[in-house]
Amino acid sequence: MTTHSLPPVAIAGCGAICAVGSGVEALKSALRDNASGLHPSERFDHQRYQSSVVGAVARNGAGADDDDPAWSFATEALRQASEEARDILESIPPERIGLVLSTTKANVEAMERLTDQRPCSESARRHLQGDLLAADLAAAFGASGPVQCVSLACVSGLLALQQGVKLIQRGVADAVLVVGVDHLSAFVVAGFSALKALDPLGCRPFDRDRCGLSPGEAGAATVLVRSATVSITVATNFRYSAVATIPSPPLEERVRERRPFPAVVIRGWGSSNDANHMTGPSRDGAGLALAIRSALNSAQLQPEAIDWVNAHGTATPYNDAMEFQALRNVFGASCPPFNGFKGMVGHTLGAAGVLETILCALAMKERLLPGTPRLKTHADGAPASLVQVPRSASRLDHVLKLNVGFGGINGALILGYE
Repeated sequence: MTTHSLPPVAIAGCGAICAVGSGVEALKSALRDNASGLHPSERFDHQRYQSSVVGAVARNGAGADDDDPAWSFATEALRQASEEARDILESIPPERIGLVLSTTKANVEAMERLTDQRPCSESARRHLQGDLLAADLAAAFGASGPVQCVSLACVSGLLALQQGVKLIQRGVADAVLVVGVDHLSAFVVAGFSALKALDPLGCRPFDRDRCGLSPGEAGAATVLVRSATVSITVATNFRYSAVATIPSPPLEERVRERRPFPAVVIRGWGSSNDANHMTGPSRDGAGLALAIRSALNSAQLQPEAIDWVNAHGTATPYNDAMEFQALRNVFGASCPPFNGFKGMVGHTLGAAGVLETILCALAMKERLLPGTPRLKTHADGAPASLVQVPRSASRLDHVLKLNVGFGGINGALILGYE
């Protein structure tokens, strides 16, 4: 492991559309109210589905009667994030702006329409391929720099954020748009039904009576930029071909003007793979614990520095129990407060890591320790620090974000302030 002096990377803009609404104000309201956007959907009220309860976007806006909901959700999230960071982005040449897309299915709506012999536009068909969806999003938002698509199950969002940070720290981009998107489909809901992984009543993360997840859909986007006000040293196990130069004074001044409060920055990250099972997590949590320790090493932090953990929390029995074990492996008997967001927005797959990171960043700025929507009775074996309802926090200096996915992949990301 080599230590590099690398410029810190800040979240300069956020945007989202999901089950609790569109825009950061809708997300803040849901955080304060511990709200849930999960509801039964007539679309999935059929005997072939184990449950009709999902986290659906209201289709009276983006995505309504649309053959390309992946494009609609992603562009709406990017529009919001780009507007928040407009002054910064206008200071950066297009060729220095990159884009990273995270998705598991891209525009799977097109596949379903083609299978059913329903009308489907050429652009919707094109966006069945994640790389082409990423390329078209980059073109639409003036990102002429590097473009990537990350599709690694439910850890895609966290790894996309990591890729965005690395593009900036390697010096190949000054800003990166990171967008996660997945939409509800018969393909996805039927697949989880076949696995008997859905809760007929709606998911209940970390609850004693949990019995499955609830699929959700979302578009979520962040604008990552080099922080112009601080410098940190990051320990990382990646090798960098170059180190980015410090931004020019005009960009530095613009960044300061746009940030009345300290910016949230990405301090460190880690990933691992259990290689345990195609869909099931390793029961001992060792792989997730390894990813957490790698993130702590990357951020040069000790476990006791973490003020809050946002867990993956699918509400499937094995996943939640595995996370309990991983947290104990790393933190021992002094587990920080932790929660889960999937009772709020559902499991949004490729969008989950980006959307839940945005929720974490908003909570940090609000000094709010979020609850776990739909949790009623703490599960047996849950660390006592599990947070059920929101409360104010005196300190949220370092936040650990976790996601895990099919194939045994684990991801951890640490947020802090500049």
